[in-house]
Formats: sequence, C-alpha cells, structure tokens
Amino acid sequence: MDNVSVSKGVFAHKGRYKIGDRNRKHKQPDYLNEPWYFAYKECWASIEEATEHIRSTMFQQILKDIASFVSKVKKKPLESLENEIQTAIVLTGINVPDHAVMFTRIISTLEPITKHTAVIWDTSSNNMKHLLEEIIYQLINSDKASDEDKVKKSQCTMRALNYWYQEHCESNVPLVIIITDFESSSPLVLHDFISVLSSYSSTMKFILIFGIATTLHAIHRSLSYDVTSKLNVQVFHSPTQINILSDVLENIVFCTNIPFKLTGRAFQLLTDIFLFYDFSVENFLQSYKVCMIQHFYANDVNSLCCQPSEIKNRISLLTDDHIADLRMLPSIDNYIKKLQKEKNEEQIDNNKFKEILAQLLMKFHRYMDCFLTVLKCLHNLMAPLPNSPMGKQLREFYTTAVYAKDLKESPQYKECLQLLGFLSKSELVSKLNSFVAIMECSKDSVLEKVKTDLLAHIATIEAASLEIDTGTKDILSTGEKLSRHQLKEKLLKMSQTHSRSPYKQAQLDVIEFLDQQIFITFLINPYHVPANEIFCFHDGALAKQHIRGSLRAAVHTGLNNPQVYLNCKCCKLETEDAIPSSLPDLSIIYKLHLESRKLINMYDWLQAFLIIVDPKSESKEQRDVDPKLQARFTQAVAELEFLGFIKSSRKKTDHVKRLM
Repeated sequence: MDNVSVSKGVFAHKGRYKIGDRNRKHKQPDYLNEPWYFAYKECWASIEEATEHIRSTMFQQILKDIASFVSKVKKKPLESLENEIQTAIVLTGINVPDHAVMFTRIISTLEPITKHTAVIWDTSSNNMKHLLEEIIYQLINSDKASDEDKVKKSQCTMRALNYWYQEHCESNVPLVIIITDFESSSPLVLHDFISVLSSYSSTMKFILIFGIATTLHAIHRSLSYDVTSKLNVQVFHSPTQINILSDVLENIVFCTNIPFKLTGRAFQLLTDIFLFYDFSVENFLQSYKVCMIQHFYANDVNSLCCQPSEIKNRISLLTDDHIADLRMLPSIDNYIKKLQKEKNEEQIDNNKFKEILAQLLMKFHRYMDCFLTVLKCLHNLMAPLPNSPMGKQLREFYTTAVYAKDLKESPQYKECLQLLGFLSKSELVSKLNSFVAIMECSKDSVLEKVKTDLLAHIATIEAASLEIDTGTKDILSTGEKLSRHQLKEKLLKMSQTHSRSPYKQAQLDVIEFLDQQIFITFLINPYHVPANEIFCFHDGALAKQHIRGSLRAAVHTGLNNPQVYLNCKCCKLETEDAIPSSLPDLSIIYKLHLESRKLINMYDWLQAFLIIVDPKSESKEQRDVDPKLQARFTQAVAELEFLGFIKSSRKKTDHVKRLM
C-alpha cells in the first residue's frame, strides 16, 4: 500500500454567478390582491394625475421666461456681451423644499437650447477648489452619448475648460451654471468664483442662474460692487407656494372626481404644517398620502370609496363579515335604527341592507357635489367682504365648514351675513350673478331649482327702487298726552315698523334666502352625513402620530417595551413593570431609573442591575463585581445620559440626577 497515493486537486471554473447580478425573487405582499388596496391604488392614481398636471402648469411661465432668456443670450455674439456674465435670478420663496422639482424642470427645459449645464445642489460651493472641479467636471462630461469620462476631477481647471470649449463647442453656445441655493453658499467663494469666470468671459460664454429664497438684496449683501458690476442681472419670479397649494386643493380636495375627502382635524393639521412649518407642496402631498393609507389600510369596507358607476359592482363583492362591519359604522347604525323606527321593522336582512347602502353611497356623492359647489359660492360671495371674517382662501372656508359643528353658530358666518346688508345694489347683483355662474357648473337637479329661485330674487332686486315709501302716518301726535310707559311702547312700535325702501326689503329677503335655503341646507358637516366613514378621514390624532410623531414618546416606548420595535420573543413582557434579564442593558437601566427618585445612587443602581442580569447572586450583595458586567452597566448609563434622561450631580458625586 506504500505505492498508493491519493491526489486531491481544486479546479476553478467560471460559473454563472456574478457579484451584484443575483436574481432575487421577492415575494409579492398579500395585500396587493385585497379590495381595499385596489380602491386605494385607483384613488391615488387619480391624485397623481391631477398633481402631475399641476406640476406641469405651475412653473410653466417661469420655465418659458428662462428658456427665452437663454435663447436670446445664445443668439448674441460673444463680443456684444462686453465681458459681462449674463445672470438669471430666480426668486423661489422663503423656506421652500420644493426647489428641486423646479430646478429639475429648468434643466430639462434648457436641454434643447444647450447641452452644457452644471448644477450645484449641495453645499460644495463653500470651497472654491471643490466648486470649480464639480462645475467643470459636469460641463466637460455633459455629453451623455459617451460613457467614458473625458477628464478626471483632479484635472478640472479653468485652463482645461477653456481648451475643451475652443475644441468642442461653437462660439455662441453658452455654458449654463446653476447654483440652486445662493444664500447657503459662502460669499467669499462666490466672490472669487465670479471673478474667475469674468476673467474668461472674453473667450467663453457663461450664463449663471442663482436660486434665491429671500429677496434680490441678498446678492448686494453677499457680493461687493466690483463683482456685481460684472453681472448683467435679470430677475424671474416663481409662483408663490400659497397659490400652488390652492391649485392642489382645487384639483384634489375640492374636486368631485376624487371620492376620498380629508375633513375635520386631519385637514386642519396638514394645512397648519404647510403654513407654519415648511411651505412644501410635496410634503403636503406625501402627508395626504399617509392619511389615505391610514384610511384604506386593511379595511375592505373602505373599498366602497369609489366612483358612483362602480358602487353596485363593489357592493356585490362584499362578504357577510364586511356587511357586519358596515352595520357597526356609527352613522350607518344610527340611520338603520331611525329607518327601523319609522317603518316598524325589527330586522333588515343583508339583501335589503345592500340596497339601502347603495342609496346612501349615491346620496353621499350627490351631497358632496352640492356641498363643494355651494362652498365655492360662499367663498365667492364673502371672501371680498371688509376684513374677510371667514378668510380669503377657499381652504379657510372649507376648514370652517368641515370642522365647525354647525355653520350657522359660527360668529364669523354671522358677521359675514351682517356685512352683506351693507352692499350697494350693483355690488350685490354682481355677486349674485357670479353665484349663479358657479352653480351652473353643477348638474344636480336640486341646485337647478335653487338657481331658479335665486334668479327670481335677482330680478326683484334689479327692479326694486331705492326710494323710501313715506306714505305711512305718524304714530305719535304732538297734542297727545302719554305716560312714560305708553311712550316707551309707542317708540318701540315705531322702531319695529319703520319704513324701508323696496331694495332694502329685497336685499333682506335674498340674504335670508341664502342663509336658510342654501348655506344652512347644503353646508352640513360631512361628519353628520350617513356613510361618511367610508369616504372621509378626519382623525387628526392618528395623522399627527405618523406625520409629526413625538420623539420623546417613541424613545420611551422603545426603552420601556423593546418588543414593540424589535419584535422578538425574548423581549416580550408578561406585565408592563416586569424586567426580565433578556432585555437589552439600556432597557433594564431605563426601567430601573423610572423606579428611582430625583437622585439615583450609582451603587444601588449597579446592585439592582446585577440582581437582574445575574440572578444567581440575588441573595447577597456583590462587592467584587465581574468587570464585564460592570462595563455593560457603565456603557448603558453613558447611553442613557447621551439620550438626555440623566446627568451627573454636583451635590453628591456618587449620584446622578434624573432629568425626566
């Protein structure tokens, strides 16, 4: 057996697997086939279509103006620019996170005019070397047809750019440099940068585009006169975010084509975040999407939130469990009980319930159509009034209508009705005619009758005279002797029967008609309409929890009960006060510190920690502590101090102070 040998060899061969080229099979989520997801997807698709139309139109004018500006500069010979750098100042508005959308569209608009565009998005403009390298690298490598870089960043200099421009570009082709946030850039760096560009302006044609969030004076505050004198500035104004939000609401919330409606505290929360925090339309849309997800998620009942043409099909797909859930909705439950009481019926079977449900859903669609139409009429009528008691924007009227319990009890609404009585005849007729024009957009038969009655009132007002009828006899005579009580009654009767002009009487009649027959009748809070839970989301607390969550509460929940976030069995608590040894050290330290008073003795704290993590030595006090356990305790205490729950005490060196 000595001559027997076993040879082992390793033979490598090229396999199919490539790094980064693994075909991963992702399992599709189960909810993709659920009815609620189809309803959510359909509704959000309508919203995305509307928002995309808004995005394409809201920057249309400024994009057209900037493209015209660059085209004019391109047509001019380089010698006619007199070594001045053509500069476009885009006033974007204060604290607007939507700048990226606008500047992305500016870049795509300028592509047919010039392919050589460089954009500075971040704070790299705070260093002159990095700024030049980034701009030159983008300009030289702007040709997307070639995959290979023409020059490395370390080789990006103005001399290299000048050489490349003379070799590859026509003399009139401009190099566009966009700095999206002028205020965050270093003034010294911009000063030197513009000076460098000016020294090459005789051989290369540059166009600067600055995004300024504040005012035009920001340029004069940041740059000296010798630098600004080298710029030929033209100012462009972007649309204000308030107007953009109004367009978004007009096409999403105040539109009857989208069945989902945001009402109550949830709508007020989103508008407050927009007005007082970020002025971001994009953030508003994302928050709106969060509210939609909360409304639809895992709730097949809300799959009935659809267009009127699809109601019967959606109801036919309901199961007995879905019908039971629908019966438990508060508004539908109250309606069914009221219906049973009127018709003396003990029980309504599922088939009849489906018929009633279809009627309620159709009624809600008609109600919402009338509600939004009359709300626009109310805004058109009362927004121009002095001091605008109910506000100037349609969203303010909508907030009042969907948040107030009863519109007629609102003091702002009562004040507006009083102010209508001070309008002149021409103003009142003009407002009522515009009122009728808005109502003509609706095809509802109920509003058609209201419009007919309103036209009759308008005709009466137009024919009414402004002269006061003086044919009434005086109630008091000079020769009549009256006691004080009788005189008081006579004067009260005179005040109640004082004569009015025909116009004044017609004016009071039309105001009463608007109040009682239109506004009070149609502007009912959606919360009081049956089946509102299917179409409306008004839970402001739930929306705030996901949009503007409380950081301190989330930290407390994570430390007090880690199983909420870790989702592991070892961290599961039998009771809320239990402290098992399987918890993370930081959680154990945190739960122990909750049991202490204002000052915590570090030695006692350590002993309590050891009792939990090392239960074998539970009966005796540990003088010689295991270094590993002591290190774990020290690290956990340091982490708790970093989170801001404790701090060292100056009164006692062996104690720490609780901060919360």
